[in-house]
Amino acid sequence: MPTVDDALEHAGEFHFFQKQMFFLLSLLSIAFTPIYVGIVFLGFTPDHRCQSPGVAELSLRCGWSPAEELNYTVPGSGPAGEASAGQCRRYEVDWNQSALGCVDPLASLATNRSRLPLGPCRDGWVYETPGSSIVTEKKDEEEEEEEEKEKKKEEEEIDMINEQWLIAT
Repeated sequence: MPTVDDALEHAGEFHFFQKQMFFLLSLLSIAFTPIYVGIVFLGFTPDHRCQSPGVAELSLRCGWSPAEELNYTVPGSGPAGEASAGQCRRYEVDWNQSALGCVDPLASLATNRSRLPLGPCRDGWVYETPGSSIVTEKKDEEEEEEEEKEKKKEEEEIDMINEQWLIAT
């Protein structure tokens, strides 16, 4: 059985043709370098949280800093670097209630925040880092798909009600 050394000896020395091929393949590889390295930057998952409708108006009215807004309106976070409940869940609270005060608005609803109902993100996400990445684009697509499913479900319910009305009349 021939060895690698025997195969290389049979193939010949590293001459002009091999140097030319090496140079051309290196140029091709250089052209695709942004694609090879770009995934590191495009695949970045920025810090994010659920967007809750009405929080922005309450924050403006109360003059909260971004840190106060997070403290008052987002469920507790987990250990650093790990996904937390605040990233994927939100308080199911009507933030437009006039009963909500500016100092710890959730205290008037429940003495213990863990007893407040949590729900999924329905209104999108708020990203702490500006810009876009593969992750933010994917989440936007998921939001659109959820909206389409909800619209389709509502249309089916309306059609069913219309059919029942037609049968009844």
